[in-house]
Amino acid sequence: MTKYRLIGRGRTAEILAWGGSRALKLYLERSRREYVRREAEVSRFVHRAGLPAPAVYDADTEDGLFEIDGRLGILYERIDGPSMLRELARRPWMIFPFAKAFAALHARIHSVPGEGLPRMRERLERAIDRAEGYLSESIRQRVRARLATLPEGESVCHGDFHPDNVLIGEKGLTVIDWGPASAGHPLADLAWTVLLFRFSDVPPGTPRAVRLISSLLRKLFLRIYLRTYFILTGRSREDLLSWLGPVAVLRLADDVPEERARLIALIDREFGNAP
Repeated sequence: MTKYRLIGRGRTAEILAWGGSRALKLYLERSRREYVRREAEVSRFVHRAGLPAPAVYDADTEDGLFEIDGRLGILYERIDGPSMLRELARRPWMIFPFAKAFAALHARIHSVPGEGLPRMRERLERAIDRAEGYLSESIRQRVRARLATLPEGESVCHGDFHPDNVLIGEKGLTVIDWGPASAGHPLADLAWTVLLFRFSDVPPGTPRAVRLISSLLRKLFLRIYLRTYFILTGRSREDLLSWLGPVAVLRLADDVPEERARLIALIDREFGNAP
């Protein structure tokens, strides 16, 4: 461990520099092998499909995962460069080209068939079941009924598409963190990103002035992103609205305390007063 330099850290893993051109995503000790294996398999799939995702380099193990000090890891192609979020914070005047590029990238992902990936529909159904601690049975039944009316979809869906998961490197934009990726309807994936923009918080302790600027920039970015995405794909805001309620249940299942009350309020508005 001591010979590898730490270059990043997230909620579930650390990123270590591994030579000059690779990076090891080393998961925390509590991470399950099934979860890490799934991310590796999905990452191989999207890279083979020609999407802008880092290559995966396998270890000499049955499932290709690395094991260091009892922790599991995936060895990726290393992408040197800031995330779009960090670069936007440094150069806010780039909000228009960044938001348009972000939309074009999402539309490109959705243009690729996802056959062979886990099903988005099954992920949504499991989330509805897990929400019994927050939502009544009658509301969950209404969510299931809505989901049954929505099209299945066969596109690649990233599952957590946001500007901090888009890196700006020498070769252009690269998308990382494909662990939640699935095959499903593009508008379900779009709804996830919209809810993230609407409900996720800046880190605790952020000064009030910075919070205000961040909120204004986020709203503008979201507006440009959606307008561009709809133009590129021919879809519409009305098409998106039907997905927001079911996908809000999916976000609720992630159990982020700062988002919980607002997500429950949205779900209640969508389904709580139904006959």
